[in-house]
Amino acid sequence: MYKSLFKKIPKNVKNIGIYGAGTCGIAIKEAIKDELPNVNVKCFIDAEKTKDERIEESIYKASQIYEIKDKVDMVLISVRSMLHITIAMLEYFDIPYAFIPFDLESKIRNLNYQSTFKKVLNIFSDKKSKKLYEKLWKAKLNVDYKPIAKYVARKHNIKRGEMPRNYNAQYLEYINKNAIKTIFDCGFCNGAHVFGFKKNLPNLKTDYAFEPLYDDLKDNSLDILLKKMDCVQIVPYAVWDKHEKLDFAVCGPASRVVGISNLKAQVSKEIETITMDEAKEKLQVDKVDFIKMDIEGAEMHALKGAEKLILNDRPQLAISIYHSSDDFVNIPMYLYELLKDYSFYLGHYAANQYETVLFCIPKELENKN
Repeated sequence: MYKSLFKKIPKNVKNIGIYGAGTCGIAIKEAIKDELPNVNVKCFIDAEKTKDERIEESIYKASQIYEIKDKVDMVLISVRSMLHITIAMLEYFDIPYAFIPFDLESKIRNLNYQSTFKKVLNIFSDKKSKKLYEKLWKAKLNVDYKPIAKYVARKHNIKRGEMPRNYNAQYLEYINKNAIKTIFDCGFCNGAHVFGFKKNLPNLKTDYAFEPLYDDLKDNSLDILLKKMDCVQIVPYAVWDKHEKLDFAVCGPASRVVGISNLKAQVSKEIETITMDEAKEKLQVDKVDFIKMDIEGAEMHALKGAEKLILNDRPQLAISIYHSSDDFVNIPMYLYELLKDYSFYLGHYAANQYETVLFCIPKELENKN
């Protein structure tokens, strides 16, 4: 498994630093210890972490790279964020470096979740969802999404470079469409998906659109049409597990909590968060029928801030679980343990690793479209 990495380490290298003190970096340390007895891992470097109970070696901040230049012969880089800065610093101090192969990094991260993955397989209510979950897991392990591209082209007519989204299916594939009047729409972005909602949900009255940076993300033409629909109410908060203020950034076509993933972006502004339990009371909503959630890796936080609402109202859920391997396995298990008398299904709507949606349907609403 580690042959491709060990080939990158010259025979004269005795002391190594590992850039990235997370799951991948720790696994690399153990592999070197087991398979390269003449090589010593002297330290770790990390952009944020300074301590970890799993690591006995010193962990230096990225700004302290100059302190290790005489301690190591080379640095192995096990993270992908802000690489241009990492490389600039290493090259300035003449520290040789090599990258952990991307396929190896992905495999290490995902193997860490193997036992939970097997448990998740058993929660799904149909064979199609189980097969899809297994197919996606294999794609993550092998870093090979060609089988996924074929699946979405056949299933949803989504082809790379041609039709990136199918909003008549994404978030709605397993949903009882007649049962929805009120939506908590978390991660509204520019609202393009609402056209699919308005077309397919005959009884839709109000879409409470949670998007703290809507004015930064909106498309003017879409905005005009959305106002004419007269069902969207913009809620300028981010959903979270408590009420606080967080740094938020625009990152590509979406907004996200700064620091919640490896993707970096310039901070746009400090925003206020709200729990969905709190929002229901604040907005004076009698009942939430449907929660759609695609909030760039903050889904678990937001779900924990909605437990009272979910247990009381028993809404249908469409929750994105593709933002990390942790979300891919732990969100389904969390909801399975929380929800009683629900059925669980899976959909995928992109020709790559993105746009995987977990559907949770109260059993009393199944097969009533």
